[in-house]
Amino acid sequence: MSKLLITGGCSFSECVTPLTKTWPAQLSSILDTEYIHISTAMGSQGNGLISRRILYRLIEELKTTKAEDMLVGIMWSGPDRHDFYHTGDIYFDIHEPWIENPTKFVKDTPGHWVILNGHWRNTYARKYYSTFHEYDGSLIYTIEHMLRVQWFLKQHNIKYFMTTYTAEVLPDRVKSHPEISYLYNQLDMDKFLPIIGEHEWCLEHLPNDFIEPNNNHPSNIQHKAFTEHVIIPFLKEKQYI
Repeated sequence: MSKLLITGGCSFSECVTPLTKTWPAQLSSILDTEYIHISTAMGSQGNGLISRRILYRLIEELKTTKAEDMLVGIMWSGPDRHDFYHTGDIYFDIHEPWIENPTKFVKDTPGHWVILNGHWRNTYARKYYSTFHEYDGSLIYTIEHMLRVQWFLKQHNIKYFMTTYTAEVLPDRVKSHPEISYLYNQLDMDKFLPIIGEHEWCLEHLPNDFIEPNNNHPSNIQHKAFTEHVIIPFLKEKQYI
């Protein structure tokens, strides 16, 4: 019986764009037929939706698959990305056509999630970031999302690893701020890849292979090298594979 590889993240982890084979797709290829790959990633989504999509998929798959037959990998995204739940009509005056926004992950429900990014200029994003956004608060929310998933995975004894797309996800500030550090100290960093971010790793090891100038998204070459030289050794060290 095949095992499940369940992955989550943002555009660094999505498996929809045909021209880019991101690290989850690279990992799935290496694991070959031993694992069936389920991706919950979507470009531009923040850590709230990353955590919710992962948890929903895990809860659904646990109905038919043993926890011991699962491997979960999550690449956390920018703390400044947010979302809100809404059951009414949403009208975008400026739309982001490359993603599904609003989006949902539970079928046949009236509600949906609206994704917000700080540099977007639609009405909802402008209102949120001018009124409610706070940098330290975004770090608090991010670590809370991480902990929620971590505690669920540990409760069910599911093998997992976590990492970040860039160093901005867990800056040094999380270790010293009194309203953030007590949360950060609950993270099991032993389950995080030994890097500060995939972008930084690629910048150090393969600086000339990004998709295009001024674009921090890794290329197929970088994703492949990152998977082979960082993820696979980590999984072997943990005796996950």
